[in-house]
Amino acid sequence: MNLNNQNISMFLLDMDGTIYLDDELIDGALDFIHTLIENNIKYIFLTNNSSKSQNDYLEKLKRLNIPATKDNIYTSGMATCNYLNEYYHNKKVYLLGTKALEQEFRNYGIDLVEENPDIVVCGFDRELNYQKLEKACQFLCDGAIFLATNPDYVCPIANKRYIPDCGSICDMIFNATKRKPTFIGKPEPIMIDLLSEKYNIAKENICMVGDRIYTDIKAGVNAHTKTILVLSGESTLDTVKQSDVKPDYVLSSVKDIISLIK
Repeated sequence: MNLNNQNISMFLLDMDGTIYLDDELIDGALDFIHTLIENNIKYIFLTNNSSKSQNDYLEKLKRLNIPATKDNIYTSGMATCNYLNEYYHNKKVYLLGTKALEQEFRNYGIDLVEENPDIVVCGFDRELNYQKLEKACQFLCDGAIFLATNPDYVCPIANKRYIPDCGSICDMIFNATKRKPTFIGKPEPIMIDLLSEKYNIAKENICMVGDRIYTDIKAGVNAHTKTILVLSGESTLDTVKQSDVKPDYVLSSVKDIISLIK
């Protein structure tokens, strides 16, 4: 198995569970990024984690000594803003999200309101409280459109622990309102489609790398890219066996990709 033979010219990299766990860099991740740079292979961090802004991620990557600029980062929050501006321009939005995501939305010109919204958007809200949930449910019961940044049920953190992600919050809202959102991030192919068009790189020359079959790998499959599942985050070999979605490659971590590139 040699990725050089696959003519891969861009890697799309999940972050949580793939490059790092919480604030701990996964072993070999930095060497992997340097290998991409040495081989002139483009890389973009493609994350469903909408709790942080593009600038937050840039600062975090710099703290971890990972070479990155704003062009290397694309989040589900950014994709949701692009979606809102394209399909719901000037609509009023009630956001379940962190202060960082709120600022990201404002930077994109999204009209955020606390009453009478046209749309409710749910993100990975690590500042969630019951009052936010109550208002969101009321607005949805009144007929507001329901969007969400990503369908992930959990976010992996250090020491093989997990916390509820956006998908789990949406399930709680569904139990109260029977409303399901339209998800914007992975596994929908829109983020990959936009990057393929932006950099004029064919899908068959792109490789999606991540630790979750139902978001990362399924996004790659939906967008018709190559896919690599790493077992450094959420997924296990049992997950692979039980899933209808099959990655092209299954590796322990991004460290194992290095030998496939050189």
